[in-house]
Amino acid sequence: MNGLWRLSFRAQLLLSVGLVLVAVTLGSAYPLWKMLESALVEGVQRDASRLIREIDAIGREALLTYDYDRLQKRVADLTNEPVVGFAVILDADGRVAAASGWQGAVAELPEDGAVRVWHGQRILLRQHEIGIGSNPVVPYGRLFLGLSLASLDRAQQRLMFVVVSIGAITLLVGGLLLNAVARRLARRLEALSDTSLAMAQGDLTVQADASGQDEVSTVARSLNVLNASVAERIGELRYRVDHDALTGLHSRGYFEAAVARLLVRGPAEHLWVCSLDLDHFQAVNDSAGYRVGDRLLCDVARLMQETIHGTEDAPLRESVLARIGPDEFAACWVDGGDDSANEAIAQSLLERICAHPVAEGAMRITVSGSVGLVRADRVGCTAAEILIAADIACYAAKRQGGGRLVNYTPSHPWVARRRQEVETLPRLLVAIEQESFEPWVQRIAPLRDGETHAEVLIRMLDINGSPAAPATFLPAAERFQLMPRIDRIVFSKVLTALGCRLREGRDWPARIVSLNVSGETFSDPGWSAFFELMLAQTEVPAERLVIEITESAVIEHPDEAVAFIDRMRNSGVAVALDDFGAGMSSFGYLRRFRADYLKIDGQFVLHVAERREDQAIVETMVELAQRFGMETVAEFVENDATIDVLRRLGVDYVQGYRVHKPGPLQGL
Repeated sequence: MNGLWRLSFRAQLLLSVGLVLVAVTLGSAYPLWKMLESALVEGVQRDASRLIREIDAIGREALLTYDYDRLQKRVADLTNEPVVGFAVILDADGRVAAASGWQGAVAELPEDGAVRVWHGQRILLRQHEIGIGSNPVVPYGRLFLGLSLASLDRAQQRLMFVVVSIGAITLLVGGLLLNAVARRLARRLEALSDTSLAMAQGDLTVQADASGQDEVSTVARSLNVLNASVAERIGELRYRVDHDALTGLHSRGYFEAAVARLLVRGPAEHLWVCSLDLDHFQAVNDSAGYRVGDRLLCDVARLMQETIHGTEDAPLRESVLARIGPDEFAACWVDGGDDSANEAIAQSLLERICAHPVAEGAMRITVSGSVGLVRADRVGCTAAEILIAADIACYAAKRQGGGRLVNYTPSHPWVARRRQEVETLPRLLVAIEQESFEPWVQRIAPLRDGETHAEVLIRMLDINGSPAAPATFLPAAERFQLMPRIDRIVFSKVLTALGCRLREGRDWPARIVSLNVSGETFSDPGWSAFFELMLAQTEVPAERLVIEITESAVIEHPDEAVAFIDRMRNSGVAVALDDFGAGMSSFGYLRRFRADYLKIDGQFVLHVAERREDQAIVETMVELAQRFGMETVAEFVENDATIDVLRRLGVDYVQGYRVHKPGPLQGL
């Protein structure tokens, strides 16, 4: 059965109909066969009855008179009848009185009604009692009449020939007609299949042949309706994919493809890409609601169209505008002008946005923006590189305070810094995945009585195993919020190494070890549990650890910093406020944060031996630290003169290359 379904549709149809025709032909021939057989048998029976009547009269007289010669002559004449094969008459004693055509023994004669093959033909035997009376008959003898069924066999053969001929002709003619219909149907079905495949491959212009009125045409019309409906839906979906639903500008994907097309079509020095990021836009949603925020976004889109697209009366240039983020927009245009002309376009857009208020009741809301502009030939040969450069320039504008334009040039200091961060990111992600960070240590020496300290620094190992200084990767890690993951890696390695030394009775690099924690780690909900678990697993005493947090991190996350410092001090770990003095609100924060150590920023220490104003600042910091019960650590100590001044000013600890140059933890 499985093999049948593997045949083609046309073969299945032909085979099925052929079987049906054969069954119908045989079913029709069988009654005819039986009718013919019945009619011929009845005819033979009628002939037999006639002959029996004739022989009965002659045989009765001949048997009574023993006139066997006459009886033999009549029997011989009887066998000349076409319907008679043989005839045998027995007398009352069972002896043969007359016989014709039968040479066998009397005992071999068949019973009445039996059909036997005799001399190559079928014979039907009839017996008849010759005598007087009817019930019962007084017998004089018995007649055995062998009736030939050859006519029946010939008639059946002719019927078989006719049936087979009619069946063959029916199959041939029906097969030819059916094959033609099946071929036409198969071609139309194949055409529908080809149309469906073309639709599946994205060609929605194809149409199926629906010119007829048959079922296939009905299916074809339905397929065409489906095709048109799918084309309409795909058009809608393509529009939604290519356009922003709120502003009507193009989407990020369409914009990136458009930049790539324009880059291929014309010279790169004529293609400009602009990235716009609205400053503090979330504050609009928070203060006035999302409805006002959406209206502001639509207004920004309209201002972009008027500034860059131009109006119908004064179109400016070939351009593409897009909304690429919640509050981020982008534009690209083709212009052969110099930097100043294209900067003027972007600057005009920025000024129009800053000067455009959105009124909501008594409120008049305005926003500013940060704009990054790049000429395509300055960054590379791909659309991705150009878009990254525009984003870098926009980020540089935002980091400088926002509300300004930055034109991307490789020499621009902010651009170079952000570019380096972006280029560092892939290596940084690989290092985090492989935990390729090596703890280094720099000792901190006491200027009076006190225990030796050591600060853990980190180096990122490149693919060759060479250590990279923190300045090459920490800015990127901070920008892309990767510092919590790095902090966990460093803490795990350092505490594991210190715990191993403690169990083996080996010395630590110093009595007290300091580890740095980034500002993002303050908000890590799982940090405290992680730190407590590491202390328990490594059996490192909490009182021998100091956690350093930078003043800038404290300023950016004041509430989280207070909670973090309290958790650390409650666990027995001391806390140091690092880079103190670098921020603008340093002294005010001392009232809120109860740290154990205050690390004076190196900018006040590096030239403290020569500058009296630096000495005054350091002396003030030392006095404040003492009043708040904190010890002081001076960083960037490079010579003995600096150490003498710091000792005189009351500093407790010094740290720098004069004291100790950093080295790997495993080597100390």
